Amino acid sequence: MTGRGAGFAPPGRAIILQAVRRLVLAALAAAAPGCTRPSHPSAATADVAAVDESAAGNRDRNSRRGLIRTRPSTTHRDAASASAPTPALSESLDAVLLLPPAAYTDVYFRHYGINPTIDTEEAAVSSFALDVDTASFGIARAELERGVMPQEAAVRVEEFVNAFDYDYAQPAASDFSVQIEVSPSERRPGFHTMVVGLRARDVAGKDRAPAHLVFVIDRSSSMAKGGRLPLVQDALRALAAQLGPKDSVAIVAYGNTAEVVLEPTPGNRGPVIEEAISGLVASGSAEVDTALRLGYELAARTVAEGAIRRVVLCTDGVVTGGPDTAQALLASVADFARRGVSLSAIGVGMDDYDDVLLEQLANRGDGTYDYVDRMAEAERMFLQNLTGTVQVVARDAKVQIEFDPEHVARYRLIGYENRGLSADAFASEDTDAGEIGAGHEVTALYELQFRAPPVDAFGTLRLRYRRPHTGLSAELVQPIAAASIHSAAIDASPSAKLAMAVAAYAEKLRGSYWIRGVDWPAIEAAFSVIPGDWQRRPEVAELGQLIGVAARLDRRSDRTDRDLAFSRLDFERMPVLQ
Repeated sequence: MTGRGAGFAPPGRAIILQAVRRLVLAALAAAAPGCTRPSHPSAATADVAAVDESAAGNRDRNSRRGLIRTRPSTTHRDAASASAPTPALSESLDAVLLLPPAAYTDVYFRHYGINPTIDTEEAAVSSFALDVDTASFGIARAELERGVMPQEAAVRVEEFVNAFDYDYAQPAASDFSVQIEVSPSERRPGFHTMVVGLRARDVAGKDRAPAHLVFVIDRSSSMAKGGRLPLVQDALRALAAQLGPKDSVAIVAYGNTAEVVLEPTPGNRGPVIEEAISGLVASGSAEVDTALRLGYELAARTVAEGAIRRVVLCTDGVVTGGPDTAQALLASVADFARRGVSLSAIGVGMDDYDDVLLEQLANRGDGTYDYVDRMAEAERMFLQNLTGTVQVVARDAKVQIEFDPEHVARYRLIGYENRGLSADAFASEDTDAGEIGAGHEVTALYELQFRAPPVDAFGTLRLRYRRPHTGLSAELVQPIAAASIHSAAIDASPSAKLAMAVAAYAEKLRGSYWIRGVDWPAIEAAFSVIPGDWQRRPEVAELGQLIGVAARLDRRSDRTDRDLAFSRLDFERMPVLQ
């Protein structure tokens, strides 16, 4: 387990002390001659970000070596332990067990840090790979529903935001439509929130390419818990009912051994498919390596011009032969993706759950990563949006936003920490980015600080991607007009209000420094301004309930108050030496 309050060894009190020392020196310098307040907060906030990033970096380096494991008893804290004081250093060290490279164990997440606020005079361009994964939201929901706060490292803001539908307009004559709104931030004084919404073109069911799907199903004994395997079986049945004679489905199951339980079978052969689904029984332990190789072998047999070939992994945890095996597996997945066989990962329950590897498998496999804990979620993926789930309309999709420094002083991208790209990576044709399915929506939020209210365009959005069948690159360029700015937050559209409420909820769950002054009543207030007809949507109503549950469960102390002696310093107006 990673994240605050998880009992991991602090990444070095020295790092914290160094950061505090720099802050104290800067504070003392305020009284010195020649000292001025900074024109931007980036220098002041860098020290705080360095503490978090150094902590994440230390954990990342250990995790890549397969060295971090947490005790099962510390995987989730109850309400009493959540309010306990920070353990002594020796107790924290005792909570981290160093293991030789071996199978990933217990519940495993990685914290990718939190994006800083950036001065446009230092970097006016922000680039990131698009992402339509939603697993992080599903995992957090499952944790809250069983009465525990999700691990901060498990929260990826973009996966929360992209778990909702925003009713963006369909593109008229291109692959994507773009909707941008900017409104004053009610949580960060002096800033605005910009909501960027993209929607991919729809593909009618009759126009969908034939789909050749291979399901790799975990049937280890842990899948018998909580109805996990029956949930997967019901989802498969629902999917099979949507397939036609040009489609095919195959099944590989793995427990003590991996075996093919259904050879590629036309989608209209329902009884044969049902017999294979019904015959799945949970037993034994599991390693995914051999099963995925079998799945890819079946998928590779199907060679049809323009057909969709996809392996779908369904598991309540991923156990491999260790880091070396995991890296080899990821390389193999990437190789098959280049050959036209994609991979999607679906989590169901948690036992030896490696969130990091599942996300990487989906990223390398040009697929998506989702978490299914109920039939309604399975129906959303396989019934309501089957075409979007399997039909890709854009590969290696990435966005770049260039802000005009004359209008925009500072900005922060909310989320997408592990999807960030350099300007060179954005420009490169070889960058592996995100895959977007038909009808899918992607949303990103920024915090902006204007120098003065813009009267004309204050930035440019660029969307680059490859068309799947031709491999040819395409680019959409759109100025960000001043007309997109609302004078008051209440004037934002329902979709923008929903996106801002979801982002605030996710930021609060992950303990973001930038939302440190926002309490749960403020998050509930952000939800309350969403129009009533939107609040009555089942998924939005559920969001309101989850915010209430989190507010009741959260017993965390503020990281700044706990770890930094100078928590009352204003890190956005810190003095700096000239």
